[in-house]
Amino acid sequence: MIPKNIENYIVKYLTKTATAEELEELEAWIKDPSNKLLFEDYVRHHYTVNMALNNSDSGPTKAYLTREIRRNNSFLRRFNSRNLLKYAAAAVLLVALGYLFVEDSTNQQPKIVIDKNQITLELDNGHIEVISEDGQRKIIDSEGNEVGSQQGNQLSYKESKEQATPQYNQLNIPNGKQFELALSDGTIVTLNSGSSIKYPVQFVSDQSREVTLIGEAYFKVAKDTNNPFIVNVNDLKVRVLGTEFNLSAYPEDSDITTVLVEGLVGLYNQSTYDQQTATLIEPGSKGVYNQSKGDFSVNEVDTNLYTSWKNGRFVFRHEQFKNIIKKLERAYNITIINNNKELGEQYYNASFDMEEEMEQIFISFTKSYSFTYTIDQNKITIN
Repeated sequence: MIPKNIENYIVKYLTKTATAEELEELEAWIKDPSNKLLFEDYVRHHYTVNMALNNSDSGPTKAYLTREIRRNNSFLRRFNSRNLLKYAAAAVLLVALGYLFVEDSTNQQPKIVIDKNQITLELDNGHIEVISEDGQRKIIDSEGNEVGSQQGNQLSYKESKEQATPQYNQLNIPNGKQFELALSDGTIVTLNSGSSIKYPVQFVSDQSREVTLIGEAYFKVAKDTNNPFIVNVNDLKVRVLGTEFNLSAYPEDSDITTVLVEGLVGLYNQSTYDQQTATLIEPGSKGVYNQSKGDFSVNEVDTNLYTSWKNGRFVFRHEQFKNIIKKLERAYNITIINNNKELGEQYYNASFDMEEEMEQIFISFTKSYSFTYTIDQNKITIN
């Protein structure tokens, strides 16, 4: 088994975020032949290196590899003196960019294969970068301009010269992780597990500030009375000027839920905003849009129930167990199979710290309703 710190060094090396000290420690560890085999196995399973290399004979993929090898010659020379990862040089060149191309036998076009457990940033030109949660980097747009930076678990874009044509990035957060995004206008977005957001690198002046969300996020919108901030979720639009709210819109949910902490929010499903027909919600209220029926409802709620995830807590109030386990799956990146249909319909009141072990959480649930379960690594089966 690869030690956790070594695994972290490997990922950071492959994504160009490792420090000199970390590289030295990785080099010392990999000199052991048995560790070398572990490294090869890790790369093979997590980045599908063999698949990419075995299919690199065809035109598009081979040409891509050749270009990248030439472009990264200076990067390789830094390690030649130490022979660090020499046996996997071609693979490292590709994986270091955070993605790899696999030949599609049907249309001969390269496909992108990504480790689903990694945070990724897709640039406007289609290039995909793997984001390390404790990394530091500059964010470069498709024209080579520095538009922002990463410091740990936040990507931050800066206000810069307006672009003639807006460029869009997409940040993807897998299950089991959370991440923060600071947009160029100063808006802060905290993304929950299993979510993604598409946004302009630079907002265009005298136009609405629009982003597209899948999943769940907490928005703290910078105030701009001339340019409203709009979140697009399928056919629903959430329009604000400057406010704080939580928006939940996972693909498997029939309802899109907006909980307002402060400010004023307008919900509408038309192409243009009309204050007379939009559904307005005030602080301390929840607006629900039913996607199948296309209707809206509003009621007062305790906003802490819907925003506690941002502070590392689960809070459930009169919530069905079948809905609770969906949230646990996303937050812990696990699979829960419930063979007890009666249990799925039960309602629970509970609260947990997200740092608690899953075993302890399930023990708490069994105190209210007796059931048995088994835990096998990342899979829980309820009987």
